[in-house]
Amino acid sequence: MIVLGIDAGASSTRWLLQAETGQELAQGKLGPLTGHIFKEDDRLENRARLDQLIRDVLAAGKPGAVAIGMTGLHPGTEAARFYETALQTAFALEARHVELSNDMHIAYASVFEPGEGVLAYAGTGAVGYHETEAGVVLRSGGYGYLIDDAGAGYWIGHEGIKQVMRWVDETGQVATQVLAQVIYDDVGSTVWPEIMEVIYGGGRSRVAALAPKVALAAKQGDEAALEILERAGQELARLANCILGRLGKALPVTFAGGISRLSPVLTQSLERSLKAHTAFKVESGEPVQAAAKLAFKLLQKT
Repeated sequence: MIVLGIDAGASSTRWLLQAETGQELAQGKLGPLTGHIFKEDDRLENRARLDQLIRDVLAAGKPGAVAIGMTGLHPGTEAARFYETALQTAFALEARHVELSNDMHIAYASVFEPGEGVLAYAGTGAVGYHETEAGVVLRSGGYGYLIDDAGAGYWIGHEGIKQVMRWVDETGQVATQVLAQVIYDDVGSTVWPEIMEVIYGGGRSRVAALAPKVALAAKQGDEAALEILERAGQELARLANCILGRLGKALPVTFAGGISRLSPVLTQSLERSLKAHTAFKVESGEPVQAAAKLAFKLLQKT
């Protein structure tokens, strides 16, 4: 038997086709698939990416079950029905063999059993997350970049380029700090009209792509970059601390998502800022693998 696991985030989507033996048959990566479908243009864009994913998967094999964790997806919504119908039709699957859930459910399942701990997750966005043994979900954050998501990839990249342009304001000249140089190199210009074209043309994912440049500058000792990463860790700890406070007890905290591998400065800041007596670790596994495991469970349903 073959299954398909999909981890669909705000910046990119990863998929894994896996055999029952655990053998990886194929994997791939493409642009973001999201549950944030509010306009017809959103639908068309996501449909085009989904069609590409389906073609890529079928070129490697036909899954008998599909599990997908997706940013912004909520059961029973029009977006959920859209994806369910498309996947069932494309792979000729019964509804019981296709499960769609929020990406945080998949991420949590990759590190904890229900009730075991709190997940501090940071990719393009940031969320604190816990599932009780009774299946109740506690969340903090996850409001998107227009409202918050402090400490996540977009926020770090945004803080970085914002600082660079403020240095320009102060002197009226091209900034010379390390952080400025790595960001100038990344966007390919020191001239505002050209920087504007790159950033505004690329949107949220292009700003999030600057986060590794902030980490690079911090590694080279840039004080502004170090301060950004320090604050990022504090913000992500706040999300976990909110969940721990609502639970009223100490539980292990796991830091996961793409930003968990960004910088030891950020990770250490997060750990220092957690509530006392809380065990902490960083998860190196991938949510797409947890999605594949969930898909295998679907095959057991009769």
